[in-house]
Amino acid sequence: MKFLVKDMSCQHCVRRISDALGRLDGAKVITIDLEHKLLEVSGHASADAVIDVIKNAGYTAETK
Repeated sequence: MKFLVKDMSCQHCVRRISDALGRLDGAKVITIDLEHKLLEVSGHASADAVIDVIKNAGYTAETK
């Protein structure tokens, strides 16, 4: 699954989102492209669950 995180702007954002998703059962961060603000996640977690975790970390996300 790919997500656009428009308000991800620095390595701190990347770490915060990665850490939050690391605690979500069934989700594994594959790649984060900070320049294009894209995040790719694998696993069996739903897109809604991933978006909720990103939102709770303080960012907005949408499926890409």
